[in-house]
Amino acid sequence: MEATARVLLVDDEEQFVKNMARILKVRGFDVWTAFDGQEAINVIRHGGGFDVVVLDIKMPGMDGIEVLGEIKKRAPETEVIMLTGHASLESGVQAMRKGAYDYLMKPCDIEDLVEKIREAHEAESIKRHPVLWPRKLVRDVALHDFSNLEPEDLVVKALEVMTRETGEEALEEVFILDAENRLKGVVTKRDILDAAAKAYPHVALDWTKLVVSPQWLPQKTLKEIMRPNPVATQANAYLTDAANLMILNNIRSMPVVRSGLVIGIIRLQDVFQYLDHEIE
Repeated sequence: MEATARVLLVDDEEQFVKNMARILKVRGFDVWTAFDGQEAINVIRHGGGFDVVVLDIKMPGMDGIEVLGEIKKRAPETEVIMLTGHASLESGVQAMRKGAYDYLMKPCDIEDLVEKIREAHEAESIKRHPVLWPRKLVRDVALHDFSNLEPEDLVVKALEVMTRETGEEALEEVFILDAENRLKGVVTKRDILDAAAKAYPHVALDWTKLVVSPQWLPQKTLKEIMRPNPVATQANAYLTDAANLMILNNIRSMPVVRSGLVIGIIRLQDVFQYLDHEIE
């Protein structure tokens, strides 16, 4: 049985925090709030422990990076998701190097945040109870189909694949294969946003605007923006190793390779669901 995640929201924008807290409570989370860094430290000190902290990077006084450091000192197993503006993406990367689970750009899609909180909570639970992991193989878990994107496809095609319809799961990344299904690279939402920002530096673009107005995307191929050598797993690898690999690299899905060819995608949430079933 999945336990309710205890979540602490930390941001100096009080209305944003209150609105987000109300939404997350409706989704079943146990939500606490803090409106500056010092208050967050006090809540963590006396609040009885949190599974996930959602923390704004840019705050007056003690900023998010400092608060992150204090959280990791006092509660190292607590996962921290950073919120950052597009202008401070480098701070998000810096935060991950200092132990943050991941970061999202503000304003973030509520479904993306909910999914990220759930993912972080599951990762935190597995880290707390590693001895419960069964020794099963990746091929024992159902593999998912993947969109056949090739290096010469335009960036807009990746945007179309990653655009979520109502009721569908959000995709954070797509994998690029050659004509023989050999893995060539990966493109994430951040890569697409960064490419658009470089092409139109004077336009304030976010994911929602790109979905509505894809003309702001540069006329580039996926080969020009993809990251080579993405993390992948072998079909005969242990699920424990695959889950560890995804947690370590802060990714939610990973290609499964057999004899050098991609045969499907394994998702972190599927691994957790399988492990939960085994543990019950």
